[in-house]
Amino acid sequence: RIVLVALHAGAEMREHTAEGIISVQVLEGEILFRANQQTAQLTQGQMLALHERIPHEVTAIQESVFLLTLAPVA
Repeated sequence: RIVLVALHAGAEMREHTAEGIISVQVLEGEILFRANQQTAQLTQGQMLALHERIPHEVTAIQESVFLLTLAPVA
């Protein structure tokens, strides 16, 4: 599954988990991605991946658009 997500500056996606491996690629703006008590600040062109069922959250530092890819684990 591929989802295009747009967030206004200051918007948050509260902590949640995914049932598959995810990747997040920032297309515009800047976000904070938190997981496992670590924070990654991602800007345009940067990407990260995360294993399934790891709690994570996202905060937009500025108006942001990112591509979320979810690969279910069989």
